[in-house]
Amino acid sequence: MFPKASFFRSLGWGLAVTLLVTFILQLLGFIRIDPVEYLENILILGSWWILVSLIFYYGKKIQVRRKSLIHIFSLAIFFCFVLLLDQWMSIPDNPVSIFLLILFWMGIAQFVAPAFFKKYRKYILGFYGLVWALFVLLRWNENTYQENRELAIFLLLFPIPIFLLLWIFEQWKRMKELEAEKNQAELAMLKNQINPHFLFNTLNNLYGLCVEKSDEAPEVVLKLSDMMRYTIYEGSQNEVLLSKEIHYLENFLGLQKLRHRYHPKIDFQLSLEQDKMISPLLLIVPLENAFKHGVEKLTEQAFVKVSISSNQEKLRFTVENNFDPSLQSKESGIGLENLKRRLKLAYPEAHFLQITKNKDIHQVTLEILWN
Repeated sequence: MFPKASFFRSLGWGLAVTLLVTFILQLLGFIRIDPVEYLENILILGSWWILVSLIFYYGKKIQVRRKSLIHIFSLAIFFCFVLLLDQWMSIPDNPVSIFLLILFWMGIAQFVAPAFFKKYRKYILGFYGLVWALFVLLRWNENTYQENRELAIFLLLFPIPIFLLLWIFEQWKRMKELEAEKNQAELAMLKNQINPHFLFNTLNNLYGLCVEKSDEAPEVVLKLSDMMRYTIYEGSQNEVLLSKEIHYLENFLGLQKLRHRYHPKIDFQLSLEQDKMISPLLLIVPLENAFKHGVEKLTEQAFVKVSISSNQEKLRFTVENNFDPSLQSKESGIGLENLKRRLKLAYPEAHFLQITKNKDIHQVTLEILWN
């Protein structure tokens, strides 16, 4: 099952656009649909439906850069060349034109689904190479070809639904992996973010505030309650509003200010233009590490800078902190490894994660492209 309604919307838009363009082209006389050729019509229209749906589905994840524009322009020029060549040669079901069209469709697949095409490139090339060779054998003799024309067309179009089913299986498998990984991440969050050490320090400070009858005590209870509620309930969802995730971070920062007697300098900058849906408990990992490996090991002049900006295109999240180089472990943290894995599953081809260290400054930059 696909977790995002955008997939089904893409199928709907793809079907609508394919039928509309086909109707217009037939009305203008550019194409002719033979109502007798049921199999050929279904497979051809189905292949166009798949292509258009994939473009809608992956469209917002593809960054329109110079390289992408060159790719699109090259495919358009190549397609025009194939049409002109086919018209000039004037050979029905020309094997050369069909070979070039196969290359064109592979170029389209490589553009709209690069990860899938790269993974199964050898199978796609090998399968279509065999299919084209069989088509050429049938096409070699005109009489044999006319007797087996439907079989030849079927051979050319049959791989499309096969690779479509394989792509759907890959999406299903990725969602299952994401669900399993998220369950593990939730358990890790319960152990690491709301851990006994954290609770002990927070409750100890809360006890001191209660003894002093401080007005801050109710606020601390509320923040801690909100954090535990979010981790347990909201963290079990596939997606939550970005504003809720940010509120969770704000509560975390509020309690961290209370916990540390050396009063680390915390700079929190927020620019929320678009409140999109996001996988929960992603942003807390770099922030928790900034305190665990930075602030908690420094006795003075500790700082944490947090920046969050969200617009129509993407989310940008940056955490910067200082640390003591002599106390740093060379081993990579489990939290960051889990984060990388979750990002790979939840936002394939749509995220950027950079971790840098410069002397005693550690910075994590995360960007997520919105769907």
